[in-house]
Amino acid sequence: MNVLLIVVAFISAITWLGLGLLFYMTMHNKPIFRGTAFSGAKITYPSLSIVIAACNEEESIEQAVMCLLNQDYPDLELIVVNDRSVDSTGAILEELDIKYSQLKVITDLPPNWLGKNHAVYQGAKHATGEWILLTDADVMFSPDSLKKTMSYSLEKNLDHLTILPDIVNRGFFFRGFFSLFMMSMTFTFATKKFAGFATFNLLKSSVYKAIGGYEAIAMQVMDDLSLGQLVAKQGYRQNFGYSKGLISVKFYDSLSAAFKGFEKNFFASTNYSVIGMLGSCCFILFLHVYPFVGLLLGPYQARVLCGVPVITMFFIYPAFRK
Repeated sequence: MNVLLIVVAFISAITWLGLGLLFYMTMHNKPIFRGTAFSGAKITYPSLSIVIAACNEEESIEQAVMCLLNQDYPDLELIVVNDRSVDSTGAILEELDIKYSQLKVITDLPPNWLGKNHAVYQGAKHATGEWILLTDADVMFSPDSLKKTMSYSLEKNLDHLTILPDIVNRGFFFRGFFSLFMMSMTFTFATKKFAGFATFNLLKSSVYKAIGGYEAIAMQVMDDLSLGQLVAKQGYRQNFGYSKGLISVKFYDSLSAAFKGFEKNFFASTNYSVIGMLGSCCFILFLHVYPFVGLLLGPYQARVLCGVPVITMFFIYPAFRK
């Protein structure tokens, strides 16, 4: 029994050391976009169309729209699709549409599409910009964020830039949950070499059309990640970065709501396999629970080995919250 516990502890330690190295190799050269004033070189910015799908976002939609309309970007249009909202989202958008010429509001939903996917598809059809930014109705943009990210994309000759946002969180467990989410997204890019986050997908309009746009992912639940996969699969230049004050999102009001919201994405990530989902849950529990249990139980050698993943966790998780 002691030998078995030592072997399990050794596997845990090696796994976490490997993850730590993988995250370091992935993160150390990724851009960090801060919410500070932008003082980059003067360039000619391409026209930009921003597309937002809004479903029951009465609490955030006006602030989100104003954050974007107040950006100091020379050639900007904002397209918001009211996606079957039953609250006051539609009324708010109608008022804003009257006031601001840069804003276009669309309301329509034919059958045979998932709601958000169709909303984004319809919005992108009306886009006239050389670049398209796909984002959500609850994402808040800091001043100069559009210039900053566009300047970076042009400088690095990118076709697609996606950014993990700052999370407006509440409490220790909420922060821990979203640190796990950030870590899983980084792991996806590190292993599969593609990324896409609904909060910020900036890509050339020509690339969006070349990959088939949202029509190619009409029934994909994880539409943002699927879009990133299409971009990378067809050989376009892609990168992702981290926000540290650039963009922020509330996401969910509680930890229970967050778990419920991520159920569909988690199940979809296993290709809707019950066995795959159960296996993933067991693996996550093994990674995050066993090392702490192992510190208290088992022979001395196993407890020492369990200290390795615990220490590694305390280095990795804070990196996703700074």
